[in-house]
Amino acid sequence: MEGKGIRYYFNDMNGNIEIKNCSNSVHSSRAHFHNEVSIALVESGVSRTEIGDAMYEITGNTFLIIPPGVVHKCNPYNYNDWNFRMLYISPSWFESAFNIKGEQIKFSYVKLNKTTSLAIINLLNNIENNIIDVEGESRLLNSISLLFDAENTNKEISKITYQRQLDKTKEFLDANYLSTITLDDLIQVSGISKYYLIRQFENSYGLSPHKYITNLRVNHSKELLKTSMDFSAIALESGFYDQSHFSKCFKEYTGVTPKKYRNNFTL
Repeated sequence: MEGKGIRYYFNDMNGNIEIKNCSNSVHSSRAHFHNEVSIALVESGVSRTEIGDAMYEITGNTFLIIPPGVVHKCNPYNYNDWNFRMLYISPSWFESAFNIKGEQIKFSYVKLNKTTSLAIINLLNNIENNIIDVEGESRLLNSISLLFDAENTNKEISKITYQRQLDKTKEFLDANYLSTITLDDLIQVSGISKYYLIRQFENSYGLSPHKYITNLRVNHSKELLKTSMDFSAIALESGFYDQSHFSKCFKEYTGVTPKKYRNNFTL
C-alpha cells in the first residue's frame, strides 16, 4: 500500500542515511526486509508488528531497531492514526559509528517518555532537509544509543588506552577548526568508532568534539570583533554558516551578542 503521506529524504553526503516520514499510511502491506539497519520512531498509533517469527504490539513513543535482512511487517489497527519515522542506515556507516557489524545487531525497542520522543522528532525534522553535520550526527548517534549499550557490546578498553588517539584528535581540531570537519574526518584521525570517540572525548576534555570546535570558533571570532571587520565576514571567517548562526553560538558561549561584545572596544 502506498500512501500520499509517505516522503523520503536522503541525508549525509555519501547517501549512508535515508529518512522516511510516514503519516496516516503504511509503506508496505507485505512482509519484507531491508539491506540497511532500520531504525523507527513511532510517533502515534498502534500496530501489530511481525518481526521474524515473533509478534509485538508497537505503540506511540516507541523507538526500535531492526537488523538488516530481518523480515518484518506492520499491521496498524487504524491507518489514520499511524505516524512514524524510519531511518535506513548503511551497515558500513553503522559499523564505523558503533563498531558493530550488521549480523551482531539484535531487534530491540524502548518506550520513550514524551520529552525524549519529542527531542528525537525535532532532530529528524532538522536533518530531513539539511545535509547532516557534526552536531546532527552526534545527536543522531546519541539517540540511536538509547536502543543498546554500544560500549558494553564493544570490547572493553580503558580510557587510558585511547588517550593518545584522543590527544591526536584534539590536536587535529586545534589546527583545522576553521575548516568543515565531519565525524568521518575524526575517525580517520583517531581510529576510534564515532560513538566511543564522542563519549571519550567529552570525558577527557569536558566538551563533545562539536562543542569544542564551536568554542574554538567563538574564541577566534572574539579577536576579529576587536577589528573593524563586519559581522557577516567574521561569521564566515570563523567557520559559521552565516551571521545568524554565529550570533546564536556566540551568545550561548559568552552570554552576550557579538555586537554587545564589540561595543566594549574602541575601534
